[in-house]
Amino acid sequence: MGRKICFQIEFDERELIVDSLREEASICGITVEQLIKRCITDVMEGDSDAESTPGDTMEDFLVKNGALSPRK
Repeated sequence: MGRKICFQIEFDERELIVDSLREEASICGITVEQLIKRCITDVMEGDSDAESTPGDTMEDFLVKNGALSPRK
């Protein structure tokens, strides 16, 4: 793939969401970072029932279906 882009999210130590994220990630057997990425991806993808467009390669498939931007 390409270079990695990093976003930083900060919570106050008193926010209960922190414990909820840790607990849910533990239940799923993933890191909190992976859980957050999964949540963002689920929200951004929406409830589309549209069929996928075939691609010549896996990368082409991901570009054609909106998961990756084309290489520059």
